[in-house]
Amino acid sequence: MYDQELERFKSDIALAHFAIDRYGYRRDRRESSRASHVLRHPATNDKIIVRKDVDGHWTYFSVRDERDNGTIIDFVRARGHCPSLGDIREELRQWLGTPRPEPEYLREHVAAPRDRHAVAQAFDAAKNADNSPYLNARGVRPETLRDPRFAGTWGLDTRGNTLFVHTTDAGEVTGFEIKNRGFTAFSTGGTKSAWQSTVLPSDRALIITESAIDALSYFQFQRETAAGARFLSTAGAPSRHQLELLDRIVGKLPRASTVLAAVDSDVAGDKLASRIEELVRGHSALAFRRHSPSPAKDWNDVLQQAERDYLRSPLGLPQSAAGLERGR
Repeated sequence: MYDQELERFKSDIALAHFAIDRYGYRRDRRESSRASHVLRHPATNDKIIVRKDVDGHWTYFSVRDERDNGTIIDFVRARGHCPSLGDIREELRQWLGTPRPEPEYLREHVAAPRDRHAVAQAFDAAKNADNSPYLNARGVRPETLRDPRFAGTWGLDTRGNTLFVHTTDAGEVTGFEIKNRGFTAFSTGGTKSAWQSTVLPSDRALIITESAIDALSYFQFQRETAAGARFLSTAGAPSRHQLELLDRIVGKLPRASTVLAAVDSDVAGDKLASRIEELVRGHSALAFRRHSPSPAKDWNDVLQQAERDYLRSPLGLPQSAAGLERGR
């Protein structure tokens, strides 16, 4: 699964410079720093935050769309005219093949310092919340957030942002996602690993989603399928280090467990499901399934529609979402 060329694209192409020169973004000097570049597009009003992670990858996330984040591969897929990974490779090969002087601000760029102790302390101060208005607005009910399976996996900061903690397979806190209406970020000094629910001895399934919100949504909407299952979110397209972590986690599952990919119904979801299936094949006595929402894009879309149906129903009962793809 390790692709040397893709790794080179992610590390060697300065995403801020690429977005400015190739896609017409402009750097906001007032909001930017040496470790984090704020870019805006004058035509689309898109606003992204770009930084170089401690693993050497340039990454970004959109302030307008919390699902729009990742490496330069994800950036080009979302904004370019590249229907396939082969087209993306060709565009990035052309960029690397043409020498360009780097702007002065990139020569001075420093990676955000990693301080896991400070990150863990910041999340520890926020994790005792019992409800989140932001998540309620996304259809997630208070009783779901208070379920013991999710105790200590999320919190609220003093600004009302919802935090989702990332941990290693040994339980070490590495960082946390920060989410609110129209806003997504990741903790300064932290690194992505995996958001994980509480592990219970009775678990016989691991359900993997692309976001913690999708995991909570799946749990609430698919109670029967989610019984006896733990959850894990990669928070978007996983890095090589996240895939290695996932491989270790899958390898520690009890025999005869099922790994279920509850990923999005799109090209990125197809790619992630294939990666997960490949991981599962490397471990004996484990089963793989995919359960994708259809026609919705992700499980939170399904949940929000179900909650709207619930409010409209004269009997006060949620109506099942039509067209769900069961066990693809």
